[in-house]
Amino acid sequence: MHSFFKAAALTFAISISFFASSCIEVDKTLGADNTPDDQALYLQTATFHLPLQTKMMDSLQALTTTYGVAGAIRTPEFGLAKFSFATNYAPYYTDKKINLGTDRKIKSIYLTIQKKSNTVMDLSQTSLPQNFRVYRMTRVVDTTSRYGELKSTDYNPVQIDTGAVIYTGGDTLRVWLKNSFGQELLSATQLELDSSMRFMERFKAMLFMCDAPEDGTYGGRLNVFSTVDAYINILFSFQPTWKSGLARKDSIFVIPLGDNSYTQNFSSYESKPLESAEEKEYLTVEGIGGLKPYVDPMVLKDTLDKWIAKKGYNPKKVLIGKATFRLPFVTDNSTVSFINNCFPANLYPNNKIWDTKSSFWYYAPLEDVYTNQNNTGDINRSLSCYTGDISSLIQQLVINDKDYVQANWKKFAMWFSCVNENTTSSYYSETSTTNYTADASSYYIGKLNGPLHANYPTIEIIYAVMND
Repeated sequence: MHSFFKAAALTFAISISFFASSCIEVDKTLGADNTPDDQALYLQTATFHLPLQTKMMDSLQALTTTYGVAGAIRTPEFGLAKFSFATNYAPYYTDKKINLGTDRKIKSIYLTIQKKSNTVMDLSQTSLPQNFRVYRMTRVVDTTSRYGELKSTDYNPVQIDTGAVIYTGGDTLRVWLKNSFGQELLSATQLELDSSMRFMERFKAMLFMCDAPEDGTYGGRLNVFSTVDAYINILFSFQPTWKSGLARKDSIFVIPLGDNSYTQNFSSYESKPLESAEEKEYLTVEGIGGLKPYVDPMVLKDTLDKWIAKKGYNPKKVLIGKATFRLPFVTDNSTVSFINNCFPANLYPNNKIWDTKSSFWYYAPLEDVYTNQNNTGDINRSLSCYTGDISSLIQQLVINDKDYVQANWKKFAMWFSCVNENTTSSYYSETSTTNYTADASSYYIGKLNGPLHANYPTIEIIYAVMND
């Protein structure tokens, strides 16, 4: 069913106010006859099935300057998902030369790294023991490696930790490293100690991995660590050189991890075989680079074209005032804690964008996310659905022909995924800026209603047709 409204302007910045009064009657038709019919726009509504399928994000960007993700989670729905990260390390930059004396002898070496957050599918596993391993990378982490694929040639398979590194999800991960590794760090030349780049060129990056849950068991934990709050602490003795006749001294040499440098996150998923273009009653959604509800732009284009042809419209004359997607879900466990752990806070379309300056693909939310007062896919727990506005993309699909959409399909393809909102404020101008990015650190599993469900996903549009 369509609703028809007569509008006296060609703009869609329409606001409607409702006033209640016990003694005043308002004639809502006043002035309606003053707008000629050939100049009026008739606003109408239409609702379509949203043609969702399941598809993984490929080449998810994984380079950061602040955090590393490590852990493993196995679920009946998706199988095993594993996460690890590599980060650079180098001495603090200083204008003064670092003097560690001569004849340096290692006594002990360990590293600490602060936890930012963690994720579990079962709250009883918040303190689950996990075995961590640390390796040496064969390369530094830099902008030439932007994606989350870890190759066997990227690291030396010999561990540099002393073994038995058990982490139970506390505020700090502490790892004792082999003295042989510490002695090698102490062999750095004066030139390497005074230059972060030369130090990293020699010693490369450090890789953190976590063992998977035992076969046949489910659960696990995903840990997000702050790589800007991570340090290698080397206790050693040395012979001072700044004055003759001095006895050997003990000291601590601290090397920060990830300080003013890069961290690269890696992930792998057993859920890849579950990708499907078939319509289903339910769709699963997985965090980070896992399975996502996906819209093939050519299928959505066909849906819109058939509707326009049936209505007899000229697609160049159709104006989209608002287009809102609705993703309903059902769960047999509707407690707030369950939904918070298994469903993301939001789901909004991301598409692939080519960075011409740096020459790489990355995922980012549709530009509609920056439109004032737009819904940004936030979860509505009382109504059990996600809603968000994607008016600009639908307008472009309507007015452009199939050849254009096919040639630019990455611009129109939509992976529904969680997005991060980052707001920065300026003290001097009293202004703030909000940026939205694809969330590459939150793991979740959820089940959405699919196209074959009675309460199926939809796109609802408000539109008008321009007069010839």
